[in-house]
Amino acid sequence: MNSEQVVTSQCNMSDRSPNTGNSNGMQHNHTMRKQHRNVGNHHYPILLRRWGALLLVVCLYNWLSATAQAADTSQSGEGATMTTHPSVLAAAIAAEGETATWNQNLTNEYTVGDAVWALDRRGMRGTVSAGEQGSMKLYAQPTGKDMVLMTDLMPVDDQSETQQQTPSPMQAGLVFRTDEQGQQGYEVIVVRNGNRITVRLQQSDGTIIQQSQHSYPSESGVKHRLELHVQDHHMQLYVDGYAQPALDTEQLTDGADADMAGIIVQSGAASFQDTYRMTGQQFYGEDYRPAYHYSALRGWASDPNGLVYYDGEYHVFHQDGGRWAHAVSTDLLHWKNLPFALEWNQLGHIWSGSIIADEHNVSGLFDGTAEGSGLIAYYTSYTPTQHNGNQKIGIAYSSDHGRTWRYPTDRPVVIDNPGKSATEPGGWDFRDPKIVRDDANNRWVMVVSGGDHVRLFVSNNLLDWTLTDNFGYGNYIRGGVWECPDLFPLQAADGTVKWVLMISTGANPNTEGSDAEYFVGQLRADGKFINDNPVGTVLKTDWGKEFYASMSFAGLPQQQRIVMAWMTNWDYAFDQPTGDWKGVLTIPRQLTLVSTPSGYRLSQQPVQQLNTLRTPLWQTQATELTPDSPNLLAGLSSASYEIEAEIRLPQQQPASSFGFRLLANGDGTQFTEVGYTAADQQLFIDRSQSGITNFSPLFRTRQQATLPSTDGVIRLRILVDRSTVEIFANNGQTVFSSIVFPDAASRQMSLYTTGGNVQIVSLKVNRLSNVWDSQRP
Repeated sequence: MNSEQVVTSQCNMSDRSPNTGNSNGMQHNHTMRKQHRNVGNHHYPILLRRWGALLLVVCLYNWLSATAQAADTSQSGEGATMTTHPSVLAAAIAAEGETATWNQNLTNEYTVGDAVWALDRRGMRGTVSAGEQGSMKLYAQPTGKDMVLMTDLMPVDDQSETQQQTPSPMQAGLVFRTDEQGQQGYEVIVVRNGNRITVRLQQSDGTIIQQSQHSYPSESGVKHRLELHVQDHHMQLYVDGYAQPALDTEQLTDGADADMAGIIVQSGAASFQDTYRMTGQQFYGEDYRPAYHYSALRGWASDPNGLVYYDGEYHVFHQDGGRWAHAVSTDLLHWKNLPFALEWNQLGHIWSGSIIADEHNVSGLFDGTAEGSGLIAYYTSYTPTQHNGNQKIGIAYSSDHGRTWRYPTDRPVVIDNPGKSATEPGGWDFRDPKIVRDDANNRWVMVVSGGDHVRLFVSNNLLDWTLTDNFGYGNYIRGGVWECPDLFPLQAADGTVKWVLMISTGANPNTEGSDAEYFVGQLRADGKFINDNPVGTVLKTDWGKEFYASMSFAGLPQQQRIVMAWMTNWDYAFDQPTGDWKGVLTIPRQLTLVSTPSGYRLSQQPVQQLNTLRTPLWQTQATELTPDSPNLLAGLSSASYEIEAEIRLPQQQPASSFGFRLLANGDGTQFTEVGYTAADQQLFIDRSQSGITNFSPLFRTRQQATLPSTDGVIRLRILVDRSTVEIFANNGQTVFSSIVFPDAASRQMSLYTTGGNVQIVSLKVNRLSNVWDSQRP
């Protein structure tokens, strides 16, 4: 299928500025992904910010006229002086129904050179006509000579958009450590030749310092993410999220008063979007920022979407304002942010969904592409002007490893709303499609949330889907609306294969906010899911209150099943006190199926890759601890670490309770407690003294679960990461996911026992290194 629409921003929101004082955009332009969550005839509003939803609707459907932002002249910016060559700022050129906006945090502008600069639907565009010199937009940002500088660079291919003679091949990029005239410092230049790009580092006089050893794909409509790190004499440039830097040199020299940075077009035409200059602290170093969990650099990270492993890369997409944000990793720990993958289109918002690899082009979407295969995204198309969004299943596809996405114009929707009739488009709950391969029956299966049930579909070509089952309803509903389902087979150690259906449930008083559970059963050849357990048997996925919208990765080798989830609760989904970024995803977890006296159950463990971050801090074994013993962990200080503990309650004088106080301050007035009470066999987390807890009246501070000992031993693995605490008990059969907001100085820890003694079989504390630090020069 060749008819297509390149994914471009339909409403560029200035909402994603880093924590540099430019935060108003984020505070006023984001909205929550869901407006109402319906179960039957009951509506459960999830803390809807009405002003946010209204703004999104206005932005998308009332289409502000193209804004030239003419105040952004060559002399704009506080303290700016006369530029060397004043540029011509053309009126914004935006397609009808699109707002021209450049998301950036740059200040104090100077323009040098002959290019025509204009706002277009992509962002700030620079065009150099044949025979003219290049041009720079420079900014005197008070961040010093060391910096992180990022932009999304888009080659402009369409001559009609440039309103110039056919431009030369694009050469454009970033400038740093330069002066007001652009006569000092360095330039990072992206050179496009056909459908490939290379990059080079050069001095301002054109002397080349280094060129990339590899070229990178550059399809029509691509957004190239440039991530530049500069520290002292060291510079690294990452391109399009690939793990290895395209440029890496320590040959930088200092220049007098050369601390300006900006964008440059030397030939051809290019647009720049999401351009930000940050200090090292502002790049994943803010208050509460986790060290080894994924979080978005700016904006919101909510529902995980489209988790897929493809050709050596793990892809994480997630919701951010009804769009799919995107990051990639080669090890599930070190992530590189990419431009938005799926943005609002002609149908509306892009709500949650999943991705599958079409390796043999059974869909026909990859006819004529170089590899004849690629990725297909299935998303919830939500139209704000229709009743309940007229939720339906749309698709997009990528033939360049997820860097560029296209909506097929001849078939943008593969499944219409089930409430569709001859006169109505349909307003039923119908969202969050998840695709899984069913090898036993040579087909793909799709599970979709229907509010108080899930719908199952099957397909042989990834485009035509047949409804096979409706599972749920009635007594299966114990709280809020069913959302974000997942379905997959798992094999137990004894060889038994079961199908697991996971769901999340929206906020409801019966479940103290949102919740997550799963079902174990069989998927029959006729496409129906059969639950092994009777209605009313609740298998909780997580006993904490911040685990939602879990999704497993598609495409993993050897039938692995790894999941990530959004660490929040719909009672306070976006109320956390984290500034310009919101939302953290859980540590990736390996799922296994274990046989228990009650039946087959899920076990969760952190992925093995996490072990590579360890630095041993302290350990002991075969130690008796009494209520009067000194704190064994005294003197240890860390905000990101793990504890591995095996603790036995002795037959003589056993403790009534024991536990750990984590992220504690010096006087013992602030801490998060993870403890165990012996009489009722309860494992608990208590956050009542953990720090900031008043950001929501619905933030519940204590959760607990029954945890019988194994041969008299309680086994705990606790992951602490600044603002997250995850507990894996008894080999991951009982799990808690929690968020906390302690003071920065609360880094101490202690082990206590009350009412008697405990025997420490083994106790280890490991510091876990900061994955973002390792990405800095």
